[in-house]
Amino acid sequence: MTATAEPQTDPQHGGASMSVETVRFDPTRASIKVVGELDLATAPPLWAVLRGHLAAGRRFARLDVSGVTFLDATTLTGIARAHEDFLASRGTLVITGVRAPVARALRLTGLDETLFVGGPRGDDDDLDATDLSDRPPASR
Repeated sequence: MTATAEPQTDPQHGGASMSVETVRFDPTRASIKVVGELDLATAPPLWAVLRGHLAAGRRFARLDVSGVTFLDATTLTGIARAHEDFLASRGTLVITGVRAPVARALRLTGLDETLFVGGPRGDDDDLDATDLSDRPPASR
């Protein structure tokens, strides 16, 4: 199984592009990197890659979004659904490499309190090394 999608370009939205690549995987885990703009038109390859990993029995996934420059509400809904799919299969989907545009969207929607968000570096494989110090404290 190749879990990499060709770069997608959306001509209706100024040629916005997105690429998704499985950086590494083993029988139960996968590390996926996505780069570019994620929206209704460009995100389907990401969903296909995530579903492919689940179908192959890879229940533990890291989604590196350090290269994401934009994401819309449709993408946020899709990530939340993927999170639920991984949980339903007794696994996890951890979002890593969260930078300002993604962090803001997660915060505004409250998904930063629902999704598993790892540290700020996309190449960080150690969840214990997370640093979310730039996040405001959660209001409860």
